[in-house]
Amino acid sequence: MEADPQASEMVIPRQLLCCKVCEEEFTNPCYLPCLHTFCQKCIQDHKNKNIDDEGYFPCPTCLTETAANKESIQRNILARRLSVTTNEPVKRETICRFCKNAGNFIEGDTYCKQCDDFLCDSCSALHHQQDEFNGHQTIDVEEYNAQTEHNTNDSSQNLAIPNCCEAYDPLDIGAEFCMDCEISICADCHVSHHGEHRCAELVAVAQHFEKKIKAPLHELHKDTKELTKSLKHLDHQEEKVVAQKKMLKEKVKDRTKFLCGLIQEYETLLLDEIERREVQTLDELKSRRLDKQMHLEAIKGVKDFTSNLITYGSYEEKVLMRRKVGYRIRELCEEPLDSEEVEIKEVILSEPCVTVETICDMFGTLGDAKTKRKMSENDKVDSFQSYNEPINERGRTCSDSMENGDTEPELEEIFRNQPEFHGEQTSGSDTDMLSASNTSENFRNVKFSEEVEEAEYVQENCYDLTDPKREFMLPQAIQREGIKGIGINGGGDIVIGTSTTIHVLEKRGIVRGQIQIENGWNIHSVSTDGKVSLTVPRGDNRFKVRVLKNDGTGHTLADSHVESFGLNFVTADHHGNLVITSNRYASIRKSHGKSAKSGGNIAIYDVNGQLVRRITNDDFSAMGLYLLEKPQCVVCDDKNGNIYVTDPGSHSVIGFDKHGELILEYGNSDTQGAVYQGPDIVSADKYGNLIVTDKREGRIDILSSKGNLKKSFFLDDIPRFVGATPDKLILTAMPDGMVKCYEYL
Repeated sequence: MEADPQASEMVIPRQLLCCKVCEEEFTNPCYLPCLHTFCQKCIQDHKNKNIDDEGYFPCPTCLTETAANKESIQRNILARRLSVTTNEPVKRETICRFCKNAGNFIEGDTYCKQCDDFLCDSCSALHHQQDEFNGHQTIDVEEYNAQTEHNTNDSSQNLAIPNCCEAYDPLDIGAEFCMDCEISICADCHVSHHGEHRCAELVAVAQHFEKKIKAPLHELHKDTKELTKSLKHLDHQEEKVVAQKKMLKEKVKDRTKFLCGLIQEYETLLLDEIERREVQTLDELKSRRLDKQMHLEAIKGVKDFTSNLITYGSYEEKVLMRRKVGYRIRELCEEPLDSEEVEIKEVILSEPCVTVETICDMFGTLGDAKTKRKMSENDKVDSFQSYNEPINERGRTCSDSMENGDTEPELEEIFRNQPEFHGEQTSGSDTDMLSASNTSENFRNVKFSEEVEEAEYVQENCYDLTDPKREFMLPQAIQREGIKGIGINGGGDIVIGTSTTIHVLEKRGIVRGQIQIENGWNIHSVSTDGKVSLTVPRGDNRFKVRVLKNDGTGHTLADSHVESFGLNFVTADHHGNLVITSNRYASIRKSHGKSAKSGGNIAIYDVNGQLVRRITNDDFSAMGLYLLEKPQCVVCDDKNGNIYVTDPGSHSVIGFDKHGELILEYGNSDTQGAVYQGPDIVSADKYGNLIVTDKREGRIDILSSKGNLKKSFFLDDIPRFVGATPDKLILTAMPDGMVKCYEYL
């Protein structure tokens, strides 16, 4: 491989080519999975000194844990090439030095190793005759050029990835990269050996990497700014703690002078308490600073490495590193960003209630400034005028305190600013997590408390979705393919089914992988839990149905041939049993044989395609219920085995257990009026709540597992998809491709 012709002209900062351990230029540079680069000797010594019992050692820069195996430390070809290329001398002229000094420009025929000069034949002969140059060695110019070229090739070692044969030339227009074999190939090898493989131009693969990596790098740049700002805030808070400690110590010492030797012991106690508070607070700040610095260093290392790779790396190096860099950036993007500002607890020394008997209470206690201001001026006057029987801060006279043995002072700590918790409520029961209430008396299955007025209930439990916690735009390439359905799996990944492909995105919208649809199959349904259903018509009312797992692997969860009069929605439970909704079902009559009977129904098939159970309105006729009319969206609660379905025909959401028994019904009724125009989408979170969406109303209801309404949210636009993420957020996908996540718990 030829060296980059511009590489020798690049001016690379020295700090980019120095090891962060020894601060010297790289000697056999190597990089860790966190993409920080060190000298091979430095990192090997660090690994041997810091390896733990489980076979892991931390990165010297960002402390990322790394497994101590052969793959953990890999040679950094980019850093090695940059360091060699930067120091590579410009090609020298071969003019004889002595003749040039005399004004004659004669090409040199020999090269003196000791003098590092070129000599012509006559000067070379004179050079050997002189006694002072008697031991010098000379070689021919051709031999010198051959040695120089050999040293350059050995030092560069630019073969980042293997190639096919000796005829391969990366600058050739026909040079390509085989995705399946991970090898660079020439045009001849492409035709002869890699014709059926996935191949692309090396330049195109490298440019695709450069384009795709810019968006997450921009996210890391924003994270860097946020962490830097947070670190500055920590520095300010540390200064505040130190200043507060100084002020408190001065106050304590001033009072010590007033009380003299009577309060010497209590002074020591308070000083120790102040020191303890300072150490505790500074330790907390130090811990937070260390976490932020580690995260910041990890981001900086990835940014530096990737920027160097993009700026100075060859196409082969970019292709080689594209997966490792993408995987590391995804790790950092998914890692929680601890940028929340820390408020320091403000501690003051309260005013004393001076008596000889209660010398410790005289000295004062450490407490909140607000508590100090609560005492009125009259209380202060009374407390100091009544010297013999002063009243302490607890409303008792000092003599009462002495009689009850309450002579030991209390160190009271009151927080000036209580920390705010956003969306961090925890509860062990379903009803504690959300207030079990409704927004209108027209809603079904809701019991109102006698003490709460209806208007107050509506105001407390109806919300407009504003201020999203996270938002991003779906990639334009996915939107152009035509989205057929969206779901969220248990890991928080977003599964999107299009006309030809299944895309798996992580929570920030970065594409994790793609699954191509086999020829002949069509995406029929995408459940809110991420399961994708594929169908192929096999004749009248006969279908071949396949449901894929929601883990992004494309593995099959269910694959059967079924007979059904129409498919409204198709999904499966975690056992592989198919769940299909339709508006008609088979009715067997003696005179007419098998025919279609009108009526919404839910059919459940086992893994072999045999009908296990069909839920119809006939099952509930004895109860006087007409539940199913046009059942649509279905979600399976794999934890309890329940099935929840939306029915826009009856304008309700209905739940059944694994035996087909009715467990909930919520929606419109004859006695309580209209609630939904739909509903259209139903999703279940891991806490047992249901998220029911009516697109035409722009409404999202949170129901308990028993069908009680807890909260209602409203949108200004019609959503394309609504689902629950594992981190207690509602994810909404809008028609313009914008995805927003809101808190709902």
